[in-house]
Amino acid sequence: MNDVADLILSALRAAGDKGLLIDELMTNLETNADQIESTIAQLTSEGLIMLKQEQEDKRYTLSSQVGDDVELGSLSDLDGCPCFHCLKIGKCGVRQPDSPIVCRELEDWMLSTESG
Repeated sequence: MNDVADLILSALRAAGDKGLLIDELMTNLETNADQIESTIAQLTSEGLIMLKQEQEDKRYTLSSQVGDDVELGSLSDLDGCPCFHCLKIGKCGVRQPDSPIVCRELEDWMLSTESG
């Protein structure tokens, strides 16, 4: 991440659930408006911040997943996932006869990884 992104995330973290208007961010950060707007667009697309619209106000807040205590997952967290060796994977999908929603093997694997 760049310095502007870090500054925006810190400002939003300090603002809490209330969030900040883009004008407040520009005033607080004393940074180029174009740079702030492009960084906000990038952070929004990455899911780190979100736009919270209240009537005429457009406030930016941290997404619920962003915080100091969040532990990010990794590819190794998928170890043992039954989807990787399932013969029906090519036809599996929501609203299909074979679906992750009704897959017993996937459900069992997910429940076993929660407790372990």
